[in-house]
Amino acid sequence: MHFSDPSYQFPQIEALRSGKVLSTGTTLPMSLEGVDRVTGERGQFIVKFIKSPRMSEKASAKELIAAWIAMELDLPVVEPAIIHISQDFVESMRGYEGYVTASQSVGENFGSRYRNGFQEILAGQKFSGRMEADSLRIFGFDLFITNADRGHQRSNVHTNGEEFLIFDHEMSFSHVSILSFVRSKRPWIISEHEKTLYEKHVFYPYLKNKEQDFTTFASDLQRIDDSFWEKVETLLPPAWNTTEVAEIRDYLFEIVKHRDEFADQLIQTLL
Repeated sequence: MHFSDPSYQFPQIEALRSGKVLSTGTTLPMSLEGVDRVTGERGQFIVKFIKSPRMSEKASAKELIAAWIAMELDLPVVEPAIIHISQDFVESMRGYEGYVTASQSVGENFGSRYRNGFQEILAGQKFSGRMEADSLRIFGFDLFITNADRGHQRSNVHTNGEEFLIFDHEMSFSHVSILSFVRSKRPWIISEHEKTLYEKHVFYPYLKNKEQDFTTFASDLQRIDDSFWEKVETLLPPAWNTTEVAEIRDYLFEIVKHRDEFADQLIQTLL
């Protein structure tokens, strides 16, 4: 479902029962059981506590915005959700791993719906036609959101052999960490430094030195328009809606406006 679909319902999940801390993740995400506050449906979710390493209101906003962009671009991203952590939930964790971080994170936290059956990409793994097409689009997506955190050491993409599942976007939109007067005035142009950085992308070895076509991907960027950002403003938790959100929007607007040139840059990155 596209983020812009009128029937899209942003899950608001009440945490009920804690699970395991996923120690392989830098942000120490934790599995839990939760219930949708609107539908009453129970399910399994992953929460990234707002006081975990690398997480904050700003990082949580980046996670949401990146996931919503991916949804709008038909990319296989985890379904984002708000995980409400209550004091009662925290008390149920007392004595268990993750208690301290959870106790500091009462309120709204970024999370996603858990999907079973996915694992890390294996070295030399072959991709189906759909997966091959998605690998190209995911590469373009990561350069669009300036996400260098999908490298060969930590891919942040899993597969079930038929499709991918991408996640972990708290380090996206890295341009906002650069002083405004130093930032590129032409963000649709990929610098030599960025090209070197993205050579570490998990899909770079699969895509390099092949004839690639980003025409459709570039056209799809038009979906990240004013209506998209208006919906972001509506659904984003107020405490997460910092000045960085407007900076991200304005930066991406420039790339969308020059999307054809950006597509050419993506091709050059893979040559």
